Amino acid sequence: MTEQEQKLQKIAWTYNHIDTMLRKHPAPPLLLSITLLISSILASSSSSPPHNATHHPGVPNPHFFSPGEDYNDYNEELTTETTHKTMGSPPPPCEYDSCKDQQESCQKLALTLSCSCPGISGPFELPDTPTLWRLSLEPSGMVVVRWCAPSSTVTHYLVQVEGQDEARDARENRRMMELGDIAPGTEVCVEAVNKAGVSTRTSSSCARFESSETTFTVKLVLVGAAVVLVVVIVSALLLWWCRRHRKTPTRTANRGTDMVL
Repeated sequence: MTEQEQKLQKIAWTYNHIDTMLRKHPAPPLLLSITLLISSILASSSSSPPHNATHHPGVPNPHFFSPGEDYNDYNEELTTETTHKTMGSPPPPCEYDSCKDQQESCQKLALTLSCSCPGISGPFELPDTPTLWRLSLEPSGMVVVRWCAPSSTVTHYLVQVEGQDEARDARENRRMMELGDIAPGTEVCVEAVNKAGVSTRTSSSCARFESSETTFTVKLVLVGAAVVLVVVIVSALLLWWCRRHRKTPTRTANRGTDMVL
């Protein structure tokens, strides 16, 4: 027997008891009206559905199962939904160009824009080697070196020019530097620095300056050598062809003489 059935049974018993007493001892109409009113209030309160509990944020609503519903399926759905709400979607990668000059570090962009920097090592790990991608003479007459940042935390860069004792410093957001007037064939290297130390020099972080005049001279020499080689080959073929045709008439004349004799 449920709790609601027990309440209804008590109310019915009380109503019958009062009815029996009123039959034996008739009561005034006012008292009878009050008694009937109280009985109707009790009956309506007991038959009304239970009051909903206050719902707190983050607490799932109660779930009442039907006879054919599986509790394990509902529990799995509830666990999946809670996991998705807790984990959320990962932040998008930062719009970071490692070769752009005056580019803020990816860590600063992550703090400002709430984005992520996948693959970048920390400040206490030796930085990877930066990539020197261009060393050229600008129209202004200055030699400029350009590089790309490594996938590491960098505090500043060192640009070392062959023949100069001290390296030149560049801030961590710089990706280029003017070197002034340097001689052709001079080697230039770029190194990344952080709290763990200085990056290792490799062929990708160093290059030799070749001026446009030097490049033109080299191209001119190569073209000249190719032309000379072609002339030599053509001359050799012509000489071979001429010798071959000179021998052919001589052989023909000798055969004619032999036939006359």
